[in-house]
Amino acid sequence: MRNKKTTRKGKEMNKQTILTILGITCVSMLIFTLGRVSNNTRVDEVVDESEQFTYVIESGYVSDEINFEQEADYIKRKFNPNMSESKIKHILIYINGMCEHYDLNYNLVKSVISTESHWNYKAKSNAGAKGLMQIMRACAKDYNTPHKEMYDPYVNVTIGIKYLAKLTQKFGNTPTALVGYNEGPRYAKNYKIDYINNSRYVHKVVEHLLTFEPMIAGI
Repeated sequence: MRNKKTTRKGKEMNKQTILTILGITCVSMLIFTLGRVSNNTRVDEVVDESEQFTYVIESGYVSDEINFEQEADYIKRKFNPNMSESKIKHILIYINGMCEHYDLNYNLVKSVISTESHWNYKAKSNAGAKGLMQIMRACAKDYNTPHKEMYDPYVNVTIGIKYLAKLTQKFGNTPTALVGYNEGPRYAKNYKIDYINNSRYVHKVVEHLLTFEPMIAGI
């Protein structure tokens, strides 16, 4: 039993190390490659002991050369082969416009969708969350939108992006906002920083983010 625990702990440490290295590498490449950063980038509000790791989450990178066709092809192959590339592309263009309007990281929103629904706009959780960004009934009600409309991908991402932007403004940093999005804001505000840093949900989002960032940068 002791050997199994040691092995499991070792694997967890290795995963943590790999994620940190990936974060550092990705950030170094992004800083070199990308030309513009959102005006509201909050690099100073680091909540992870690895500043580079959080910088990937916090930076609102904006690119003038998003290859929507390439992204649509990747999403179709990786997540949802049943959705046409054309439909995915149009959703991505809409998401990009919404992110620019609400000053959210475009790649972050795609990563949340990848984590929440695997790009299945018909997804429904056991708790009743629906659509691409898994919107709960109470959340839809807060934005005066019938919950049945959450299967419409455009309506869904509109609500999801508004909600995530609200949480980011409320908490002042993206990792806590992500935990609030996943578990509810009343829980997130009471969690200690160590819990936020080690949140499985946040790490899943970041894993997807580290895939999307180089794609935008063309590397």
